[in-house]
Amino acid sequence: MPGWFLLMRTITPESFKAYQALNSHDARLQALTLEQLYAKTGSGQVDWNKITYKPELLQSGEWDCAKGIGYVVFDCVCLFLGAISLRSSVTAEAAEDMAKAAGPVSKQLEKYILIMADQGATKTEVATAVFGIISTLYSGSCLGAVISAFLGTLTWYNCILYGATALGTIMTAVATDGVAEIGIIVVELATAGFLVGDSIKCADACNY
Repeated sequence: MPGWFLLMRTITPESFKAYQALNSHDARLQALTLEQLYAKTGSGQVDWNKITYKPELLQSGEWDCAKGIGYVVFDCVCLFLGAISLRSSVTAEAAEDMAKAAGPVSKQLEKYILIMADQGATKTEVATAVFGIISTLYSGSCLGAVISAFLGTLTWYNCILYGATALGTIMTAVATDGVAEIGIIVVELATAGFLVGDSIKCADACNY
């Protein structure tokens, strides 16, 4: 994917307010203004390639169901945000954090994972399933925790910038039934073969 795409989606006043509302318990965040955030993060543009995860000392072993769900959810967030380059750097610990964040709706994700694990599914069907997973996380009030797990080792100010930007992208897509986003994901799937592989491994681990 062209590098400019990774820099296009930036925070808006609306997404910043929505992120504050999503994290109403965070007094420090509630006191922060958008102007202060820009002052701490520069231009306000995001570059998903800056996200990193704590390195693992040992290679992860076999997947269990929870870890499999975590990887699949991570894949879907990457595709939704146009950040597929991050998949190569994700760790088992980050996937497990993602699984815990998605835990309350994990049963509802099964039907989408099965579609993505079907090697005969069309790209549109797979892209629609990705949208289904993100929409389920949103409607199940898991999105804040999922975004936090996705943001890895970013500094606090950058977590706010990237988190609010991600939330804005997802809210806009959900509000429009994902029509434009699904089309973007269809294009991204050409270089995101990991999604089908991860979905198959997840379905096997969960005995779907």
